[in-house]
Amino acid sequence: MRGVTLASAGGQMPKSEAAGTMIKAVSGNMGRVTAVTGLCFLLTSTAYLAWTYHMMELVKAPVSDAVTLVAAYLLQAAGIGLFSLFMRRREELIRTSLYAVLALHMLLLVPAAAGSSLIPGLVSGLAMNVCCGWIAGYYLQHLTFEAGASDRAKTLGIGYAAAIVTTWMLSVIGRGIFRHPAGSMGICLFLTVITFLTVRSMPLLSERDAGEKNAALKLQIPAGMSWKHFLILAGLLVFLFSIVNSSGFGFPSGDLSRGINLEFSRLFYAGGLVIAGFVNDRNRRYGAVCAVAALVIPFLMLAIRGESVSLLILWALSYFTFGFYTVYRIVLFTDIAMKKKRLWLAGAGLMIGRTGDALGETLCLALSERYLVLAGVTALLFMISLLLAFRVFYILYMPETVRPRSEREIFQHFSARHDLSVREREVLRYLLEEKTNQEIAEELSISEGTVKYHIHNLLQKTSCRNRLDLLSVYAAEHDT
Repeated sequence: MRGVTLASAGGQMPKSEAAGTMIKAVSGNMGRVTAVTGLCFLLTSTAYLAWTYHMMELVKAPVSDAVTLVAAYLLQAAGIGLFSLFMRRREELIRTSLYAVLALHMLLLVPAAAGSSLIPGLVSGLAMNVCCGWIAGYYLQHLTFEAGASDRAKTLGIGYAAAIVTTWMLSVIGRGIFRHPAGSMGICLFLTVITFLTVRSMPLLSERDAGEKNAALKLQIPAGMSWKHFLILAGLLVFLFSIVNSSGFGFPSGDLSRGINLEFSRLFYAGGLVIAGFVNDRNRRYGAVCAVAALVIPFLMLAIRGESVSLLILWALSYFTFGFYTVYRIVLFTDIAMKKKRLWLAGAGLMIGRTGDALGETLCLALSERYLVLAGVTALLFMISLLLAFRVFYILYMPETVRPRSEREIFQHFSARHDLSVREREVLRYLLEEKTNQEIAEELSISEGTVKYHIHNLLQKTSCRNRLDLLSVYAAEHDT
């Protein structure tokens, strides 16, 4: 036996056996997370489809679109936000709250999918979408914590895709079962029980345990930029991406009465999700490039509007590319959540994206008769999206060895590396300008003795003998 061994609970284990054990553990864990993600998404999407079909019976398009594609999306985003706030304050009750939300979701589905009048179906359906958002917040938090950085995107993509394929199979076997309240409610009741049992068997999660879970995650921002600033940039990018995508093609419900099968069309969404999952886990920058490239599709939708093109082609293209947006916007924020050890941020990508989806759908509805205005607004948002995408890509994915650092970044990095105080940083700035002790004292309105004291501390912290040595060490930062 040659070689290196890895320590195990019972002593020493050969490296090959240990690797095999680790692979099995990771595979098993990925399977559990995929199951939770897929079950939760299958449950919420099944309920949403049943409610959507019922709304289409009670009100005509475009009012039904405004309800199911604008108001519902906004309330889903609100549900994710409420989950995040609850998690920050009562983390220990997350699982208990999910059980309650699953039960409430099922209760609300009854009037939402089977109510004979508009108001009960509308109100209960909108409230149900808040529950959908809460459930999404839970499984995205679970995905963030339990799935490793190199498996997270494909776990999401496979889980979502499995749910979509299952929906289609149920629709075929049940001959449009989601259009029948009794059938869709029966399926949702079964899924609620299965989801409850599956979640109950999963380990409890805590932000306090998030430390070393994603050692392979390489997500860095420049030393001169705060995470708060970057979060704003990333959120705005996801928001604009979602608006542009939805404004190009809004999945109008009127098409469903013209031969479009919703469940079948979503199979193309499943394909995009799986491909995007593997691409993002292969390399996050490839996923970002694919998401940006997919922005061309909304313009294609606008360009061929009114042409004799099969509706199925429009739906297929839109759903396929939507898979790339979905995976990228979710994974971007789950990566940030794990990097910052803030699991409550895990659903931010979907929350912001859903808000952007709703605004894009609103543009579609409001400007449906003003094609040129819609195309102009979409083009403007597209250009802004490209600029933001380039900025985020540059920050996250350009290697430090390639990307030139600004003077501010170099100064911030040097100060942080040597743990300099605020006053020591101020003194360092004047030293770099080659000012004398007396000049520094006058600039800072302190005594010359105090200046000497801070310089002494600076030299100690940087392991330098004198000013010239300090300037040489600082200059070396430009070459690293």
